[in-house]
Amino acid sequence: MNNEKPSISIIGAGAAGTALAIALHRKGYPIHAVASRSEASAQRCASLVDAPRTTTDLALAAQSSEVVIIATPDGAIRQVCEQIARGNGFSGYQLVLHLSGALGAEELQSARDCGAITLSFHPIQTLSDPQKGAELLIGSYFCLEGERAAIERGQALVSDLNGTALVISDQDKALYHAALCMASNYLIVLQDMAVRMLEPTGIPREQALKALLPLIQGSVDNLLHSGLPHALTGPISRGDSQTLESHLRAMSALPKDLVALYQSLGIEAVRVAREKGNLNPADARDILILLEAPNQV
Repeated sequence: MNNEKPSISIIGAGAAGTALAIALHRKGYPIHAVASRSEASAQRCASLVDAPRTTTDLALAAQSSEVVIIATPDGAIRQVCEQIARGNGFSGYQLVLHLSGALGAEELQSARDCGAITLSFHPIQTLSDPQKGAELLIGSYFCLEGERAAIERGQALVSDLNGTALVISDQDKALYHAALCMASNYLIVLQDMAVRMLEPTGIPREQALKALLPLIQGSVDNLLHSGLPHALTGPISRGDSQTLESHLRAMSALPKDLVALYQSLGIEAVRVAREKGNLNPADARDILILLEAPNQV
């Protein structure tokens, strides 16, 4: 039985592409080539994964391997793929994939026209730093979308990374990505708004964030251990309308966007608390009255 891992070419040596290259290299995948807009960035990535070839010629890099990973920004994926196709960089034995969460495998149609099988292969992970990202990729979830043969080969990659594959359809990619933005990007926005709310108290911005971080970590730990909806805590979960009333009074001088967000999230928290089972209908009604008409408080 042949257990040799398929060879890989990386097209785009940014943080995401480099992180995935490192993670796969550590799992025994040979990285045959790294291509980037600049030779310097290609060499930086290649030095971390023992890749023998670096180049700015994308088609030349793609020709080298059985798996071609296009790790460019979303807006460049289709153009880069077409450039490689024009340079005869694709062939029938290859798996060609991109790492976009928002875009589907149809961005790689020019590779498919050359006989390759195509896949959207999105790590559900933050990859801002290559080395840390490579560590985080191990055991992560990955979202796959594409033709059946490509998904099967993508699942093998995920398995070797000790990860879990989620398979969705092309029409669901945008909604899927919006959900991830809600969970990840907007968490940062929420903390920024919380820090803004603390400014009138005199707590310096940097100290405010440091004070909030253990609270955020505790909430994440609750999610890990208790799941949804049981991880929810706080005054709405307890049915404490008096505390909410004091919140709304204190927020009356704050910018309207902060108050509106607090209201909207509070209304959603009522729904989660009801699912949790410890918020009775009367308390839920009282809380919703407060949140939907704070000007009457």
